Amino acid sequence: MTATSRTLICVDGPGGPTPEWFVPRLCDGHDLTILWAPAGDPLIDDHKRDLFARWKCRQFTFNTGDDLTELIKKYAHSEQSDGILCFSELRVIEAYTAALELGLPANPVQAINAMRDKYEQRKLLAAAGVPVPRYARVRTGTELKEACRRVGLPAILKPVTGAGSLATYLIDDSTDLPAVWELARAAHDRDSRGGKTSTFILEDRLIGVNKHSDDRYGDYASVESITFDGRTEHLAVTDKLPLTPTFRENGGILPSVLPEADIETLHAAAADAIQALGLKNCATHIEFKFTADGPRIIEVNCRIGGGVSEQLFYAADYDVVDALADISVGRQPARMKDPERYAAILLPQIASEPLEVVHAPTPDEVLSFPGAKSAYIKYSAGDCPRWEDGTVAGTLARVFAAASDHETLLRTFHRLEGSFNFVEIPC
Repeated sequence: MTATSRTLICVDGPGGPTPEWFVPRLCDGHDLTILWAPAGDPLIDDHKRDLFARWKCRQFTFNTGDDLTELIKKYAHSEQSDGILCFSELRVIEAYTAALELGLPANPVQAINAMRDKYEQRKLLAAAGVPVPRYARVRTGTELKEACRRVGLPAILKPVTGAGSLATYLIDDSTDLPAVWELARAAHDRDSRGGKTSTFILEDRLIGVNKHSDDRYGDYASVESITFDGRTEHLAVTDKLPLTPTFRENGGILPSVLPEADIETLHAAAADAIQALGLKNCATHIEFKFTADGPRIIEVNCRIGGGVSEQLFYAADYDVVDALADISVGRQPARMKDPERYAAILLPQIASEPLEVVHAPTPDEVLSFPGAKSAYIKYSAGDCPRWEDGTVAGTLARVFAAASDHETLLRTFHRLEGSFNFVEIPC
């Protein structure tokens, strides 16, 4: 620690950069206290406990169901913390609420309420004149039927507090509404990323256009930004790979290779959304669908996007973890320099059918692929991934790669996809 070190509370949780990534960075310049919830798996929990101890972090645990906001405030008082930081979408509401109530850098109450609730987001965006698709809140099977009449078909049904394409379904004229409602509720209720109640939003399906004229790219993109004291810096636009049914992400590459005019349009649309929601001190990961009428917001996430921390580091040597720590203690973050290379997060998805893995590559094999920086292989021979549970469950591997051109990264993704073999299994 140095004389200018700040004390910091970091609330750990699923999503965002891993503790292995953010703890060393936060400990370099901050006196760090970690709040975390044991998973119940001794191997995972012991690994985290040892990691935090090795970096000499003070650590306190909590359980699901605890009043996390009050716990954060309690430890912030006892540790005399200068700021509160959270990278996890599942914990960010409590972290920002505690910071706001303690008078630390945070976001207004209205913005906090819309951070994870897609329905509240849509209301604020629409009220500010930001284009949004038709939408309706759905809490029962009867409301789903009425929402279909109001919104029109085809439409997308998803939880208001879901993440990673959890319980997301296409609704059209052929859909058995009672059956899909029960499927959606069951998928939502068995996943910890869902909210406390089975509340959904039905939205008019946006019809995408491919701005790249290359089917190796998807018809959507994301804008990665940080906002400090109401002033926003756009860090990058991420070109997304095509989705796998049902709406599962395969990763993305930044910075974008779209024409500058398209990037400026996305930046302006992201700035409008940030202003409409009243965000003041946070990261944002805003996903846009390209349509014939221009980019339309899919959703606003008030956190750094999954994998974006690593991508920004590999592309521009930029430490967004440190930047967000600065924001949390009221200090101006460093500006990002222009990227010198392209960086990708590659998340190949299993097909949307019952399959068993019969061959998976080893991490060392994947690290021999062009540009590969790190490789985690999630499934091995004999596993049957539950793709129905969204992007996380259907992801076969998580690979970061960097190169001087997009083409190398696209080829590496194709090679990674082809390195898994499967066999059909009975339904």
